[in-house]
Amino acid sequence: MKVAIIGAGVSGMACAFRLNQLGIKPALFERRPIIGDVVNLYGLHLKCFNLFSNNPLVLFEKKYGLRIKPMCPVKKLVMYSSDKKITVRGRLGYIFNRGPGKTSLERQLFEQIDAHIFMDTYIMDSLIDELSKEFDAVVVATGCTNIPKRLGVLKETSIMQVRSGIIDGSFETGQVLSWMKTEYSNNSFTYLIPASENRAVITIIADNITPAELDYRWKQMIITENITNNILETWEHEYHGGRLKTNQIGNIYFVGNAGGLIDDFMGFGIINGIASGILAADAIVLGTDYQKSIAAIQKHLDHIHCFKLLAEKAEKDTWKRLTQVIGLPGISNIIYKTSFLKFHHIGSLIGKFVK
Repeated sequence: MKVAIIGAGVSGMACAFRLNQLGIKPALFERRPIIGDVVNLYGLHLKCFNLFSNNPLVLFEKKYGLRIKPMCPVKKLVMYSSDKKITVRGRLGYIFNRGPGKTSLERQLFEQIDAHIFMDTYIMDSLIDELSKEFDAVVVATGCTNIPKRLGVLKETSIMQVRSGIIDGSFETGQVLSWMKTEYSNNSFTYLIPASENRAVITIIADNITPAELDYRWKQMIITENITNNILETWEHEYHGGRLKTNQIGNIYFVGNAGGLIDDFMGFGIINGIASGILAADAIVLGTDYQKSIAAIQKHLDHIHCFKLLAEKAEKDTWKRLTQVIGLPGISNIIYKTSFLKFHHIGSLIGKFVK
């Protein structure tokens, strides 16, 4: 069986890993000349946003033998809104190193796969039909929605402006700072993740603004939050996401971000990307129903999406109202520390009122 995977990101390589277990050596096409982003980034996973009841990294290793080591656990989360500061301590989730480094998530996955790899190879959207004829199955793991849009399955779109910067200073590893303020990021957020005791990456994610507006928001955030650290480097990109009408067309499968499997509220997608890549491989080789396999992920995302709908209705008071609830005595600990109450549970209740 000949299988092509477009994109050597997290979901694409997770798919390749599972295909290897099922006896398939796929062809992996990556437009970049290296594995991982050209700059070091840091991905965040909080267990309060987790679909699985158990630790997903333990689940991936026990069920599939996929070994993933995070950079460090999240031990402390500090959230700032316009009128409140909330601090939660405990084993709250993980920070992943992303990028070209040897310990990055992408490199870890790359070391565990066997594929015919074609780096620095861009598959144009117009070639998808030809590719689907040449291969028995094609997995689209591009991290963007160009191909779903071309094939007419893109249902909703979202555009996010993102700017990150490396700053020096003194930092506590395992601590994540987040600013939940609409004046910076509209209905998204800004966060700081320490890379070491003397380096950190600060990122602002904003929806429904232009690149020029992002520059203004960035400067506003730096001044208002009194960030006097030396900014060593900055970079920006525009993220295009969306939801799909279907995640499979014939022998073409959409996984990860290309499959609309990232939440549009906080932008978490690492675990969903890995899971969808594995489930696509099962569908290709074992004949399982891919759409049914990812139904639980999509339902989870629908519930998280309700926070986005609430934010649109609340407008400028979005984060203020949400943190007022989260900041109630005991509520933040229940949400962030336990598996009893998670954000998709809350989102399910919100959906009854905002839809």
